[in-house]
Amino acid sequence: MDNRLDFKAEVGASSFVARLKGDSKDAIITELIDALHRDGKLPDRDEALRAVMDREATMSTGLEYGVALPHGKSSTVGKLVAVFGVKPEGVDFKALDGSPSVLFVLVVSAVNQVEPHMQFLGALGRSLMRPAVRAKWLEATNISDVVDALFEN
Repeated sequence: MDNRLDFKAEVGASSFVARLKGDSKDAIITELIDALHRDGKLPDRDEALRAVMDREATMSTGLEYGVALPHGKSSTVGKLVAVFGVKPEGVDFKALDGSPSVLFVLVVSAVNQVEPHMQFLGALGRSLMRPAVRAKWLEATNISDVVDALFEN
């Protein structure tokens, strides 16, 4: 069986929040979870939120360059679901470089599906190393703009 993840298709099927309103790490995570729930991608919102918050409590998912990747594994989903968001003003996500996070991807994966989870986060990490990708994503108004940013040559 082929376990390769179609990263572009997964990004294109993701939810998107153009202007996050939250002003704390917990508020941003909750807002992103609510977007997935609103879009019908989370059968159990509270369980998914708990999974992501529990993961976040072990170590912050604030990375460098204004990026945060909160994620968790939950029995509430049958496959990986993701939501992308932007908060130009930034939020303290305890990032590795100390800068506020402005670009967010929250991922909830099925407990028994390790490979797609790791493939998605790895592919995303590689794309986000490029400053032009981050700059274009910061201006995104919909998920198609995010796809364009991540896959532009």
